[in-house]
Amino acid sequence: MVNDKKLLTRVQVSVLALILGNPINAVAAEETTLLTIQGNLIERLELLAENSSATMIISNYYNLLPDQARNDIESRRTRLEQLQPNYDVAYLAADSAEMAEVREKIDEQWTIIHSIHEHFFTSQVVEILNQAYIENFNGLLPEA
Repeated sequence: MVNDKKLLTRVQVSVLALILGNPINAVAAEETTLLTIQGNLIERLELLAENSSATMIISNYYNLLPDQARNDIESRRTRLEQLQPNYDVAYLAADSAEMAEVREKIDEQWTIIHSIHEHFFTSQVVEILNQAYIENFNGLLPEA
């Protein structure tokens, strides 16, 4: 047991020395990505043309999702589409209370959609989908 404590102490000292030992390395470590876990995420589709419509981009990526995820995200996308006219009417009427209420519902749907994107797609595809959504919803969605 005594040897284990000494070993633990040596390990702790070694780790501390590695962390604090060289300030130049510490600064460089702040700028370096040490680990990125991508797993089995869906990558960028090379077959999509750069000038594809936002709707086509979204549909092509969503067709790659498992059925349950695709159904969930399409349902939330439909809710966003239904909320957009409500927001536009509230905006034109300068009804700030209604705008806030609709905005909250839009943000709720968008947060879940964005979370699904991050779960199934690489960061590059998430960015592509974000831009497609922003284009589809005329800038109504926050740039994530």
